[in-house]
Amino acid sequence: SVAAEIVAALRRTDVHRRTIESERMTRELEVAGQIQASFLPRAVPALTGWHIAALLEPARQTSGDFYDFVDLDDGRLGLLVADVADKGTGAALYMALSRTLIRTYAKQFPADPELALRTANERILEDTGSAQFVTVFFGILDAASGERCYANAGHNPAFLLNANGTVAPQALSNTGIPLGMFPEMSWRQNRVILDPGDLLVMYTDGITEAQDSHGQEFGESRLLAAVTEGLKRDQQAGSIAERLLSEVRAFVGQAPQFDDITLLVLRRQIVSAQT
Repeated sequence: SVAAEIVAALRRTDVHRRTIESERMTRELEVAGQIQASFLPRAVPALTGWHIAALLEPARQTSGDFYDFVDLDDGRLGLLVADVADKGTGAALYMALSRTLIRTYAKQFPADPELALRTANERILEDTGSAQFVTVFFGILDAASGERCYANAGHNPAFLLNANGTVAPQALSNTGIPLGMFPEMSWRQNRVILDPGDLLVMYTDGITEAQDSHGQEFGESRLLAAVTEGLKRDQQAGSIAERLLSEVRAFVGQAPQFDDITLLVLRRQIVSAQT
């Protein structure tokens, strides 16, 4: 009887200890999530002639996704969407390093996104011994001309949609491998033009790979259908982003969110004939 009471007491002590450790870990993750959220832009930049919307919904307390805006000279703006190929606190730390380095080199090379990524890649490899890597879609927008110079480091293709629907959506696919894999790599650099009314959609695979209860993925076709419908209704970037997110939520239903969701939508304003 005494032995049984001792065993029960020891079990209660062990459960109490585990509970305290779990609560402490939860608090630490919450703090880490708050710190990580502070890395994200506090506001979407107000850019004359453009509408911009961005959102990030982490699947856990911390996220491996991130987006950023980098103010550059001569009316140019760097826009970035990225995804670390892992989850948890390790991915969050890798995200923080990658975001800081890309932002730093984007400012150092304000007209050359490829060079910014190439230099960031070398520093990532130099500063980490991790097997992780990060996919990145990074481009520089000339607000006056509508030109977007970009490099896609192994990321999901961004989609450029024509305002009047006369041209099929253009996929801005990979121009090189993800950052953090191999040294001395380079990325092809491409250019596109956003005419008035055109829409650019940048996202992470948390959208296209979102699954319903049967394991079916949302996919690119549903993404394009949602944003195309927004264009037909002449909605601005914020409304189109919310429409897409609502479509994802409706598709997933009660299934759990397995991956972070990040979305950045850019639309050029249509100038009226009177102006």
